[in-house]
Amino acid sequence: MVVCKRLSLLVRVALLTLGTSSKEFTEKAKNATALLYSQDASGSMRMHCTATAFEKTKTGYQFVSAAHCIGSDDTQKERVAEYRRIPFYITFDETDLKTFYAAKVVAVGYQHRGDDFAIFELSTDEQWPTIPIGDERKEEEGNAVLNIASPLGLGRQVFHGNISKLELDRPIVQGDINWKGSVLLQMPGTDGGSSGSAIISEEQEAIVAFLVGTIGGSTITAIPASRFTEFRQRISEGKYKWVVKDEDQ
Repeated sequence: MVVCKRLSLLVRVALLTLGTSSKEFTEKAKNATALLYSQDASGSMRMHCTATAFEKTKTGYQFVSAAHCIGSDDTQKERVAEYRRIPFYITFDETDLKTFYAAKVVAVGYQHRGDDFAIFELSTDEQWPTIPIGDERKEEEGNAVLNIASPLGLGRQVFHGNISKLELDRPIVQGDINWKGSVLLQMPGTDGGSSGSAIISEEQEAIVAFLVGTIGGSTITAIPASRFTEFRQRISEGKYKWVVKDEDQ
């Protein structure tokens, strides 16, 4: 009986520890998540999508969102959208007085080939958490995921779901959309404004995909993190032929 009591106590302690860790990580993910805005000629601010801080730089941070949040492909010239003439901003959506940080677009993917990514960089002395890039190939179907997003611009919200399919093998390609090979998810709360938000593995505590849309209004599609890693590698090597160069604008 004494042994059973001790085991029971150990189980309760373990569960409490796990719950605290999970709660702390959820708060970290929320604090690494921001809203992406642009400013028009009149000075009005327009919310586009959700972005996540994934890397600290020497002068600030890099955030990732979706390419379709800031423009459409130029399919005639087979290149990404002309985006750099628009001023973009990142905000953590503070309750009282919102702070907007100027964000520079540093890389955008060509959506038609499935690279629905946009990377932003901003300079700041402030300290924020980041969520690292993981690998969806380490996951299994049914695994739990976390998503922080701002559907309909209603502010950062916490959602939980699971991976229903690790790789979509149907050729869903139409216009800018290319979702072949996407990760499929079952998760509530997705709507306009959620695009670009991170799908975070609760096991890896890292980003394993990026939300880009839904199929049939219920199945969520997300571009896998491994594709984002490859995209960044090709950008850094100067081998990404779809990028818009300064002289092209």
